[in-house]
Amino acid sequence: MAKMVVSRRELLERWAAIEEEDEDDASSSHPVKRRRFRQLKEKWFSDAFNLLIYLPKENHIWCGYWDLMGPLLETFYNYFKDERTDSPLKLLWNRISKEMRSCAQCIHQHHQAQEMYGTEYEWSSIGPLLGVLHTLDEERISQHLQDLNARIARGEYDPTSHYGEVASVMFEVLSFPILLDDQSLQYPGVYALLFLKSRRTRSIGFRLAGHMGKLRGSTDLDPLQHLLKKCICILESESMQSSKETSRPRVQLDRIAVWLGMKALLGFLEPPAFEEGILDRYPIFLSIVLNHISDDSLEFSHAVNCLRLLFEKLGCKLWLRATLSPSVMRNTLLGQCFHTRNEKSHKEIFDLFSPFLQSLEALQDGEHEKQRRHFLYFLLHQVTVSSNFSMLMRKRACQIALLIVLRGYKMNPPCPPTECAHMWGPSLVSSLKDLTLHSSLRQPALDLIQTIIVS
Repeated sequence: MAKMVVSRRELLERWAAIEEEDEDDASSSHPVKRRRFRQLKEKWFSDAFNLLIYLPKENHIWCGYWDLMGPLLETFYNYFKDERTDSPLKLLWNRISKEMRSCAQCIHQHHQAQEMYGTEYEWSSIGPLLGVLHTLDEERISQHLQDLNARIARGEYDPTSHYGEVASVMFEVLSFPILLDDQSLQYPGVYALLFLKSRRTRSIGFRLAGHMGKLRGSTDLDPLQHLLKKCICILESESMQSSKETSRPRVQLDRIAVWLGMKALLGFLEPPAFEEGILDRYPIFLSIVLNHISDDSLEFSHAVNCLRLLFEKLGCKLWLRATLSPSVMRNTLLGQCFHTRNEKSHKEIFDLFSPFLQSLEALQDGEHEKQRRHFLYFLLHQVTVSSNFSMLMRKRACQIALLIVLRGYKMNPPCPPTECAHMWGPSLVSSLKDLTLHSSLRQPALDLIQTIIVS
């Protein structure tokens, strides 16, 4: 004989009565009444399960029956203790899981109910229940992503029919980023947010990417290669990006946003991912960066930031793969210094000299010493006499030159530029004597003379 299904209205009336009785201190302290109260709740849960599980498929539980589903969340405390696969609890979870695969409203109601539990009850009592629900959500979304990827791998993914599922899972993980604590939900697609024009969106992407950690190998970049290729083509071309004719509008990437995205992405790459996933696939990237350093465009600073990351992350490996020689790169940087009178640009280029030289140290082919002499001559004998540089930049040039010399003494093994001491010695003495020099500009001279004395 089929079970009699209780109406929604009756269930709501009974639940209101249960809540009133729960608030009655007298009834809650009396053993008999308390037992009766538990029986009322258990009966209500049973009837609510029976109604919701067998609703017509077109009726989503969280969308249309959230006022019944909310109280039923309490029963999920015992979800993992329930070993039956066909229990009302398991059947209900399977149903709402399927409905949340394609319905943003269901997702919203589901998480809103959990937030309500967290705010209205003491954490000591509600924490275990929310922990179970959080674990179930992580498992649910992870399984959904695995199913979507499996369809794609089998060639069964149909954008027309499956788009809603993709949109729903993206909506959920971006609206409730705490779900990204689960490692299986961390996908490189989050990095695509770094390239969008909206500063707020890039900020969200940066936080999510930071939460996910570094990308270690080139395979980690595979899901992003289509976007990377598009971005590098945008940076390479001076013309506006073109898009294929389509009935749907397409996102137009902004050049400055692309530079910002590249800088942010490079910061999240381990050297192997940087080397194999960027430089190997796009050898032209280094030339693009240098080309934008040799002009006065708004993209100059972004290109400088990318070049610094190339030096710092790849070191000597950059030169083993680059088609440009260190001398060509040095001449590009120094040429731009004489091309512009902008103090900010001078500072940004000067700050590249140390990482540039450090990237050459491991080669041990004499290139480091050669380029070091050129930089010291430029900083101490060209900048100081050129009207192209401000007084502050002349002092800054001396500071950087002495830091370069100091680095030589601290290398292992030491490799000080003693062969050109006639170039930097007078500047060292001058900085030591100049008591009006700001402490930050004078400190390298003090450190250097102390190191020389000790050595």
